[in-house]
Order: sequence, then structure tokens, then C-alpha cells
Amino acid sequence: MCLQGASATNAILQSAPTAKVKVFAIWEPITFSDLTLPADSVLRRITDTRAAQYYDRNHLVSKALQAQMLAHGVVGQEHLVKNEYVWDTVAVYAPGVRWENGSGAKPDFVGAPVVGASGRVAGYLQ
Repeated sequence: MCLQGASATNAILQSAPTAKVKVFAIWEPITFSDLTLPADSVLRRITDTRAAQYYDRNHLVSKALQAQMLAHGVVGQEHLVKNEYVWDTVAVYAPGVRWENGSGAKPDFVGAPVVGASGRVAGYLQ
């Protein structure tokens, strides 16, 4: 997650206040300023209670999302940083889809950066 992506995520959620959705915002160390936990001022960019925020120091979620994208043919450089991490990316899953072991969960949509994909994501919430 990046600062602009966090703000865009909050705006998407606020544009669909009655949508039954759960958002997992994953912060991970990509740039030098990311080496510590996000400050409260950063976390406050996402205020919607349907969102939970996590700090993933070891990029575990990024690696799992990359495996899903590769398994389902959803891969592109726009979704990867340093050819290694999925960052500033949004993935939309159908209701009821669960992340299980392996690469079973298929996203309905993957877009990056979050700001650029926000219109398409908002369409899934209608």
C-alpha cells in the first residue's frame, strides 16, 4: 500500500457506504520510509471500518498474491516492484472466496496503481 493508494481506497469505500465488502490494506517495506510500522497519520488515510490494515514485514501477502496472479495468468510489470513484490495493487475477489493454501483463490480483477484502478474497483461494489 502507498499513501495515494490508501487515500484512494478510502474514497472507494466512502463512495459505496452500503456495500458489503471487506478490505485488507497491507503495508509492506518497499521504500526506505517503509522500514518501520506506518505512523498513525498514515493509517488514518483509511478510516472506513470495513477496512483492516496490516504491516507485512516479510512480504508474505505479496508473495501469495503474486502466486495467485501467476497461477491464473494475471501478471504484468505494472503489478510488481523490483520484479519481486506486488505493491500499490488492488485485487477484487467474489463474495465468499477464501484464501486457502496454494494458489486457489482467483481474483476477479487486479489493477495497479490503486489510484488508476479505483473506477473499476468502485464498479464491483455497486
